[in-house]
Amino acid sequence: MRNHLRRSSAAIATLAFGVALAGSGSAAVPATAEVGSGPAGTTQPAATVTAPAFPTFVQLPADQAAHPNTPIEWWYVVGHLDAHGHRFGYQVTILNIGGAPQALIAITDKTTDKYYTQSHRYSPDQTSFSTTELDVRTPHATLSGPMDAMRLHATLPVGEIDMTLSARGPAMYNNGTGLIPFLDGTSYYYSLPSLATQGTLKVNTRTYPVTGQSWMDHQWGSWNQDTLQKWTWMPLQLSNGDRINLWDMIATDREFPYATVLHPDGTHEVVAVNPLADTTSDFWTSPSTGKRYGTRWTVNIPALDASLTVVAQPQGQELEASRGLYEGAATVTGRYRGKPITGLAYAEQYGNWR
Repeated sequence: MRNHLRRSSAAIATLAFGVALAGSGSAAVPATAEVGSGPAGTTQPAATVTAPAFPTFVQLPADQAAHPNTPIEWWYVVGHLDAHGHRFGYQVTILNIGGAPQALIAITDKTTDKYYTQSHRYSPDQTSFSTTELDVRTPHATLSGPMDAMRLHATLPVGEIDMTLSARGPAMYNNGTGLIPFLDGTSYYYSLPSLATQGTLKVNTRTYPVTGQSWMDHQWGSWNQDTLQKWTWMPLQLSNGDRINLWDMIATDREFPYATVLHPDGTHEVVAVNPLADTTSDFWTSPSTGKRYGTRWTVNIPALDASLTVVAQPQGQELEASRGLYEGAATVTGRYRGKPITGLAYAEQYGNWR
């Protein structure tokens, strides 16, 4: 497999050291790099230059399985579903952090603006995490199977999620390599951003046959989440087939926004993003945690000539979690490479956006 990587704006310098952080036993996969010929933030066309090979530190399908020697690992799935015109979003995350497994589950009824969520913590003997294949199981959520036929099942008091997820198109290797510097540590990180989805969704005693599209992240490594004040993260599924994994991290002394872009032909770009903090609006305050979250963003990506408006609806989509975590089903409109575009997204926010 060739993982072609284009780094816009002469690459994102802070991310570059992720390429050098090879884990033991990782195989280097050749790739072609294109480096932007203009200064950071310009839209000057990229020029192809001779560059060293970029390795891919994630090996699929083997790395779908659990990694028992890492202190933090999670499998995260979100999706947008249609039931003959009745629209839903859903989110299921299975985590194993420091040997303390959790499941975070939510259903968004986009048609009625209702939101349902439930979180659970377990003792290790209540769960299982296969180290040879994708098969992670908790009492309330399970994910298993090969990439072209994964089964996702989750329950919460108001209903049930029962889906088959089939990967279509290439995998995304975040940062172009599948290894990123992350919160004073490192993270292995891949996404399956185009999952054809079908199954049933049960909400308040009614069962809906549904179809749609989902996005899965698998992330594992060692990092310190307390080193950041807050972040915004978005998986964007655009109507032209491009997929964007966008981060905007805010520490005490800096804001660091960037994105990995996956094109339908499997090529990747790592691009700078204009800071989102100044464009966050339509704030909503959680009655449960008292935290304030944005629900509307303008995403400007100069290297892609992109200006996107992302809107979470309904506003109240905070997961039931100890620290509060916003996971909002959202829509995308705007312009991309100079053309009108639409799309779907989830907007994740951690921290208090006061």
